[in-house]
Amino acid sequence: MSADSANRQLQHQIDIKVITDGENHVLDRLDSHYRGLFQMVITKPSSPKHLGFEAQRFLASRLDQNYDFYGYFEDDLIIHDPWFFRKIDWFRTNAGDDCLLLPHRVEFARHPSEVDRFFIDGPMAESDLRFVIPEPGPSFAAPYPGGTVYFESPKNPHSGCFVLSQVQLKAWTTSSHWLDGDASFVSPLESAATLGIAKTFRLYKPVMAMGSWLELQHWGRSFHSLLGNVVSFPSQDDEQDTSEDIMSSQLQN
Repeated sequence: MSADSANRQLQHQIDIKVITDGENHVLDRLDSHYRGLFQMVITKPSSPKHLGFEAQRFLASRLDQNYDFYGYFEDDLIIHDPWFFRKIDWFRTNAGDDCLLLPHRVEFARHPSEVDRFFIDGPMAESDLRFVIPEPGPSFAAPYPGGTVYFESPKNPHSGCFVLSQVQLKAWTTSSHWLDGDASFVSPLESAATLGIAKTFRLYKPVMAMGSWLELQHWGRSFHSLLGNVVSFPSQDDEQDTSEDIMSSQLQN
């Protein structure tokens, strides 16, 4: 019997940098086996919630390293999909560098439940949404193995993360709003993850009818635990034909 390596074509080389203020963190509590998997980067944010802006600054400082992707993730997100980064890059290749695909965040039920996965970033009020995305991009569809995938301007642009190509990060760093410190979207925490990219790119997410096509886990059950004992679901009469409702243009490979 022998054991051979697998998934070589799906592997990534990822350099993980954890941005902290050097004092308020729990990295020293990690098991020793995990401490060599990342590098702590010490910064001086104006407040703990401003760490995200320091992470932006650090990403830009690595543009000369020629990475394929530059990712920003809040510390409570877990990627399960081995095609996560490839899907985002596939979307960019088809839609253009001015478009950015974001995942849906989900929480999983701890026990058998009617709601086995709960999408936590529900639709925002229209006035609040237009503050972040004044001119939403058109919905569209793209052929993908297994069927057509539909995308739309998100009804909630927050994902707690983003993944940019080198070209996209350069475009952001050369914009007039780069590192402007704008924290007007909810708080500095949400603004660092969402507001800058919303000013720079046309944001998209998969439509909710196929939300799991690109998702990542929000650790814990802080949102899922808010669900009541009674959960109602829309009837089939309330559901609309996705292909008719959201497709305004078709991308071709």
